[in-house]
Amino acid sequence: MEKISRKEQLLKELQDLEDLNTEGTEEDNEGCNVVYKDPLEHMDEPLQADKKDTKKEVKEKKPRTAKQIEAFEKARETREKNALARKQSRDEEAIAIRKQVEDKLVKKAIAVKKKQIKQQAVLDEISDDDTPLEEVEKIATRSVTKTRLKREVSKDFPAPPPPAQEPVTPKYYFL
Repeated sequence: MEKISRKEQLLKELQDLEDLNTEGTEEDNEGCNVVYKDPLEHMDEPLQADKKDTKKEVKEKKPRTAKQIEAFEKARETREKNALARKQSRDEEAIAIRKQVEDKLVKKAIAVKKKQIKQQAVLDEISDDDTPLEEVEKIATRSVTKTRLKREVSKDFPAPPPPAQEPVTPKYYFL
């Protein structure tokens, strides 16, 4: 719709300009009559590619035989069954994946909660006012070293395999 309104707008502007400047013909500086042609005059006519409306005679289709119709119906039913089977398998896979993610999430939540409980226990032990400073330092270093050890163990990667030796090529001596 915007293209049509844009076209109409341009045509209107062109007509306004023609009305202001010309009355069909004008004399230029040398006194010759000049005829202005509307460049959009042929806009309503279809383009040359559109003029080629060659209508081919539509051939009548052969009617399908009963066996062809039956075969088509059978193929359609098979297609529907296969589509339903694919949908069910996708749904089952999605449910399995969702369950795995949920299990991982629960395990992670349990691990986080355990960590919070341990940290709270350490804080409770430290918060006692009558605890000597040496014991507080031992508890703090013990919890820090445990986490560091866990991190170091998890960061250890297996040693890379030794570089492959080049195979020894046998030497042949011909006499």
